[in-house]
Amino acid sequence: MTLGHGGAGLRDRQMRERRARILDAAAQLIRESGRTGLSMRTLAQRAEVSLATPYNLFGSKGSVLMALQLGALEKLEAAMEQLRARDPIDQVLEVAQLGVRIYTGDPAFWLPLMQAHWLARGALHESPLHPRIVALWHRSLEAGVEEGRLLPEVNAEYVARMLVICFYGVLVMWVQGNLDSEGFRTHMLYGFILTLLGVATHGARARLMKQLQELEREMNLAGSRLKAVPERHKTGPGKVRV
Repeated sequence: MTLGHGGAGLRDRQMRERRARILDAAAQLIRESGRTGLSMRTLAQRAEVSLATPYNLFGSKGSVLMALQLGALEKLEAAMEQLRARDPIDQVLEVAQLGVRIYTGDPAFWLPLMQAHWLARGALHESPLHPRIVALWHRSLEAGVEEGRLLPEVNAEYVARMLVICFYGVLVMWVQGNLDSEGFRTHMLYGFILTLLGVATHGARARLMKQLQELEREMNLAGSRLKAVPERHKTGPGKVRV
C-alpha cells in the first residue's frame, strides 16, 4: 500500500514542524547558554523529539547552526522581493538595514552564533550560503544598471561581492564588540554608499552624496561609535607596533 498525496503532504508537514522545533530549541539553548556547544542529545530533549531525529533531518550540529544562519538570509531574500518595485539603490540600502536590525535585535542569539562562525576555518568562503548572499545584492544591482541608476559598464556581480565584504566586515566589528548597534548601522551604510558612489550614474550621485553627508554627521556626533580600537605606536622608520 502506498501513501496518497494526502499522506505524503502530511508527512512533509510533520517533517517541517520537527525541523522548526529543532531550530527553535537550538536558538533557545544558544540564548540561554551564550554558546553554540550544544549537544544533539540536549537539542533533541528540548525539541521533544527522538535523538535520531536531529541527525536524520540535519546530519550534524554544524548543519543545524548553518540552518539557523540561513533563517536571516531567507528574511532578507523575502524583503528584497517585496521591494522589487522600488528604486534599485533604495532596495540595496533598505535590505542592508534590515540585516542590521535582524542581528542587533537578538544579540543573545546572534553574537555567539556568529562568533562560532568566524572562528570556523574559511567560514565565509566555504559557506554554502555565500552564493546566495552575493545573489541577494546582484539582482538589484543588475536592475540598477538596466534602469540607468548605475553605470552601464558596471559588473554587478563584482559590486555585489564588495557589498558582501563590507557587510560582513562591519558585522565582525559588531560581533567583536568594537561597534554598538547604531555604529553597526552607520558604518555599514557608509561602506555601502561609498561603494555605490563609485558605480552610480550622475543622476543617482546627488542623493547618495546627501545620504553620505548625513551619515558623517551622525558618526561625528556619536564619536564614530568605535570602541576598543588598539592604539598604534611608532617603533621606528616605516614600522608600526599595535
